[in-house]
Formats: sequence, structure tokens, C-alpha cells
Amino acid sequence: MKFNTPRLNTTQAAAFIGCASSTLRKSRVTGKLLGQSTPVYRKMGRKVIYDKTVLDVWLDQFGTRNSTAA
Repeated sequence: MKFNTPRLNTTQAAAFIGCASSTLRKSRVTGKLLGQSTPVYRKMGRKVIYDKTVLDVWLDQFGTRNSTAA
């Protein structure tokens, strides 16, 4: 899936960060996603929009690792 647009709907945003869209929807209620605060979103009527740049920053908090060894 390509993400050429700067704004993503819930399904696109979930695919972009690597979770199910239902998980992303639920996180808007709980305030937590993958143990972190939920990414900021915009609500336009019934439509929810995520800015791709915000999702990039949100993903950066996890950092990168060479292996799963402690």
C-alpha cells in the first residue's frame, strides 16, 4: 500500500503503523496504543484523519534495534 497523501484515514493509518484498524479505533477510546499514548488525530464530522508526519514522529519513539536480545 502506498501512502502518497499527507493525510490518512483510519484504515490507511493502521496499515502505515502496522496494526489493525480496529486496534487503532479502540485506542482513540483508551488513549493507549502499543503501550504509548495514542497518535494525535483530527475529527471532521464523523471522519477521522491522521497526519502522516504525526504518525512518523509517533513511530520514531520506538527507535530501532539490531536484535531482540536484551
